[in-house]
Amino acid sequence: MRNLIKCFAVVSVLLLGGCTKDFEEINIDPTSVSDLSSDALFTQVTLATSGGEYEAWRNNLIYNTQFVQQFASLSWEQGDKYLYNEGYNSALWDAYYGNCIKGLTNLIAKTADVPDDVNYRSAARVLKAFAFLRLTDSYGDVPYFEAGKGFTDGIYYPVYDEQQAILTDLIKELSEAGSAFDASKPFKGDVTSYAGNIDLWKKAANSLMLRVAMRMSKKDPGAAEAAASKAVAGGVISSYDESFRVLQLPGAFVNPNSNVLGYFNGGRLELSNNSFKFSETFIELLRSSNDPRLKILSVVRTGDTGSANPGTEDDTEASQKGLPSGSINGSTDDIATYSQLRSAFADADDANILISHGQTLLLMAEAAERGWISGDGEQLFRDGVAASIKQLSLYNPPAGLVDAAAADAFGASVAYGSSTDDKMKAINTQYYIVSLLDGYEAHANWRRSGYPVVTPVNYAGNYSGGEVPRRFQYPASEDGLNKANKDAAVSRLGGPDNWNSRVWWDQ
Repeated sequence: MRNLIKCFAVVSVLLLGGCTKDFEEINIDPTSVSDLSSDALFTQVTLATSGGEYEAWRNNLIYNTQFVQQFASLSWEQGDKYLYNEGYNSALWDAYYGNCIKGLTNLIAKTADVPDDVNYRSAARVLKAFAFLRLTDSYGDVPYFEAGKGFTDGIYYPVYDEQQAILTDLIKELSEAGSAFDASKPFKGDVTSYAGNIDLWKKAANSLMLRVAMRMSKKDPGAAEAAASKAVAGGVISSYDESFRVLQLPGAFVNPNSNVLGYFNGGRLELSNNSFKFSETFIELLRSSNDPRLKILSVVRTGDTGSANPGTEDDTEASQKGLPSGSINGSTDDIATYSQLRSAFADADDANILISHGQTLLLMAEAAERGWISGDGEQLFRDGVAASIKQLSLYNPPAGLVDAAAADAFGASVAYGSSTDDKMKAINTQYYIVSLLDGYEAHANWRRSGYPVVTPVNYAGNYSGGEVPRRFQYPASEDGLNKANKDAAVSRLGGPDNWNSRVWWDQ
């Protein structure tokens, strides 16, 4: 027995020695990088901010665009009829907090004391502001100041911060980030349309600041005016081709909306499957004003279902027919006869527009009409409408489809009105149209402005009592992950945690 023990001890020492020899070298996965360079991290977080198919399909296309009746669906009807699905409700939260916010927080911390990395840090702060505006617009009070700091600071139960404090800090972050860009420092790995141009990044920061400012217009007009004035004075996006967009990376990144809608192998083919139709609300809004975007955007398709081939797309205005929101499956004669998005606007190589020139001009028009910035509100409105049409050329539609002269003519003729209410209606109705495919923004600005007026759907068993949903409720998973902080946020809602309670700026 003694000899057996001695033998076992010798073998154990040999094994231990074998396991510890060159331990650091053999314990590292040679196919992974333990500390990515700042430019590589920057590329990664940019794509994460643009988002993926997961949340684009669920939160954006199924819920937001259908809540405000840009799209309607018989196949994915949860948004069309206000039906609750936990996974869809929580998709943006899961995707952004699970990836985007952690990556941005890591990059900002990593570059904090590295002077040569100031451009990566500044760009990350702009992207983080974009991501958090989308999160707080969607859910209300959310983890912000402590969010994403599990790895960097060991904070695993982040406090939910009040929306007013979040928006105030976003304005500060965008101001500081825009000022900190430095043309003498490196700026590689930029997969946006700006390609490392810091002057354009500054314009994006200011344009986003204007967007944040206008969110506060009802609840804190003083702060909104100060931020809007500062943003415009600093310089905003000034032409349609300066619209801030994330570009395709072949084999690595496809526009998330295109991934869901587009006609290409690897996509979900949801347009081919007749799953997303234009709502009657959207089609008739364009038709009623002879908007050239009706012909540009809307088609009736003839082709095989489930095919990656777009088939024949009829864009004659007389053929366009929107699907009434709330339609019941089986109540339509032929779903294929209803209008849907032209395939060119869901190609694999389409950029994802995050902040557009048209949106920026329309926000400026409202700020001017409120007396917050100098300028002619009506002219800014008309320029914004024209820019909103011209920027559709960024999707590379068929030659000649987007006509600059026609865009200018329509912008010059579209109704504006003389009363303040008429002007606000005109501005924000156009903002709704230009925000097509960005349902987050269309839904947020609709809640803020009330335009356009939509008739709610009151489908049997709907989750909101026949009211257009005002926010997403907190994910059920938070009860197990961060319940105390979530409950504190719910107590500030002034009502139950559901789709009918309102975020701070919407009250």
